[in-house]
Amino acid sequence: MDHQVVPYKTRIKKTIPKILLIVVFFGFLFHVSAQTPPACTTLTTPSNGETGVSVNTQLQWQAVANATQYFLFMGTNPGGTDILNGVSMGSNLSYTPTTSLMPNTVYYVTVIPNNNNGNAQNCDEESFTTGQASAIPGCVTLSSPAAGSYGVPPDTNISWDGQSAAIGYILNIGTSTGASDILSNEDVGNVTTYNPPADLPLSQRVYITITPYNSAGESPSCSEVTFRTRGNNPPMCTEIINPNDGGEFVSVTANITWIRDFNASGYLMTVEKASIGGIKILDNFDVGNGTNYKPPDFEGNTLYFVRVTPYNDLGVAPNCQPISFTTGTGPLPPECTNLLNPKNGSGNISVNSNLEWESVNNILGYLLSVGTSAGGTDLVNTLDLGNTTTYSFEQPLPEASTIYVTIIPYSANYLAENCREESFNTTGFQLMPEKLPVPRFFTPNNDGFNDLWIVSSTPEFEVSTVHIFNRYGQLLKQLFPDQGWDGNFNGKPLASDSYWYRIETTQGNSQVGYFMLKR
Repeated sequence: MDHQVVPYKTRIKKTIPKILLIVVFFGFLFHVSAQTPPACTTLTTPSNGETGVSVNTQLQWQAVANATQYFLFMGTNPGGTDILNGVSMGSNLSYTPTTSLMPNTVYYVTVIPNNNNGNAQNCDEESFTTGQASAIPGCVTLSSPAAGSYGVPPDTNISWDGQSAAIGYILNIGTSTGASDILSNEDVGNVTTYNPPADLPLSQRVYITITPYNSAGESPSCSEVTFRTRGNNPPMCTEIINPNDGGEFVSVTANITWIRDFNASGYLMTVEKASIGGIKILDNFDVGNGTNYKPPDFEGNTLYFVRVTPYNDLGVAPNCQPISFTTGTGPLPPECTNLLNPKNGSGNISVNSNLEWESVNNILGYLLSVGTSAGGTDLVNTLDLGNTTTYSFEQPLPEASTIYVTIIPYSANYLAENCREESFNTTGFQLMPEKLPVPRFFTPNNDGFNDLWIVSSTPEFEVSTVHIFNRYGQLLKQLFPDQGWDGNFNGKPLASDSYWYRIETTQGNSQVGYFMLKR
């Protein structure tokens, strides 16, 4: 039987609809898959049903493909959310409770993965049981009112910094040391703020002891702290006792000292130069609740007016008057110093050299800045060396580079002025103008664009090696021509920052510079 030959164009027409059908089918499958919420996950630590779990445990769960975040539910009864109610953990795979868990307690946990298409469906609730606390918690610090404060409102709340190992706190409050006539052994539970049932007494020193506890016991010998409440009125004006009103030849570095008003919770300071209403150095500046304050240094031989105004939550003291005084001659700033080794302008200096400079009398120390450009601080950034005249670098200096050094002596209140920047040149390859194509940045985010930082040779310069350093001079990677760097160090991704490179060529030249890693 003869077979009829189908023309080529006819076969193409019959084949195309089949191909289109296949493409549409697989596109539909991809579309449906792309719109699917993620699957559920399970706890890895603690495991479901585990007992004797530490009260300071960290929750961990398995990663789920296509999940962009995880919602965490946690409670002390099935379906309970009294601890966490659908709090997003982001893409994290763990959670550490902010305070210790209760001992001998069953906890119920549900982790629900999520993406743009919704939550995972019908995820199982898991549970675990804690054991006893392993150690007695430490003591805590009173945060409000601050220990030693004055002018505290009588309706204040008591707040403290939490202790992670505690499951509760016992409060004792009294009007004398060791007393509990206001509140006696009150178990306030696992909170860090407590509102006393009645206002504290007016104009009274109050003593408070906070004792954390857990199943292992109570914190022993926690210190008693004290503060003082205000009366029913704003504070009165205070008296400045130093400098004296009308004083002369007052030090330009003088502190301002005044008598405490026990109703005041703080003080406002105004400093005016030359006249009342003149140039304001401080304008009702809050100087806290102490009884002295060091304002910015005064100018020499100048008239000043200073006013201190007490305040509390009921208002400020009315019509407080300033004192005036005249300063004497101010101290001179310290002298500058000079490099002894290496000398300013010297060359062929070893990259392992240390710095040494001339000593300056009557100072407290020196501030050191070192960079690879004029005014630069990329090697050392305004480091306070104390009263020493030498410095050893943690890493070798860059080769074939000009190193710029600035050393500024300082005293108690002044820096040396107009100290010159000095420099020297290190040994090494001869630097060349930047003629190699060096990428100024790269973005290692696996999107197929700029994921690697690569340096290639040119017809003029053949690359031998490439070294990459962080801003502290630590060597991160050595590359060869056309070899890319992925932004990792010891297998871990480095942070977005600027990084230094040194390129060495077969001609004996080198090129240095920096580039940006952006994530």
